[in-house]
Amino acid sequence: MSSNGSWQKVRFDQICKNISNRIDDPKQADTDYYVGLEHLDSEEPKILRHGSPNDVGATKLRFKSGQILFGKRRWYQRKLAIAQREGICSAHMMVLEPIEGKITKEFLSILMQGEDFFEKAIRVSAGSLSPTIKWKDLAKQEFRIPPIPEQETILSLTHQ
Repeated sequence: MSSNGSWQKVRFDQICKNISNRIDDPKQADTDYYVGLEHLDSEEPKILRHGSPNDVGATKLRFKSGQILFGKRRWYQRKLAIAQREGICSAHMMVLEPIEGKITKEFLSILMQGEDFFEKAIRVSAGSLSPTIKWKDLAKQEFRIPPIPEQETILSLTHQ
């Protein structure tokens, strides 16, 4: 880790946007790609399987390639993945996107898979049977992040 003090303490909503692009009828979504919580594996940042919009009813959320699908219900299961293509997902997820110039999508994903994020997200989960995280509570959580060049250095070291 850096000792030069260049890391900044930021609120989550300063580095990340919650994209709420709702689709009321999944069959009208013009996609054949649906991702529900059941399609995400704990601690696996890739989407390994999916369903069809024809299999589901009710309101869903649109997502684009590169956005992060974050399972806001039962977060203790650690369901989070980076979308590799566009589609629709369960409304029990948040569709998150890094704010350009603040954090890279790869570093955001690593941050969200870390222990600090996990513990803060668990702390703001509400409800007993199926604890759920609200964006307004997650948005206020603070994290320390390095500047973009340092994020890229860290990423290059983790991908060797």
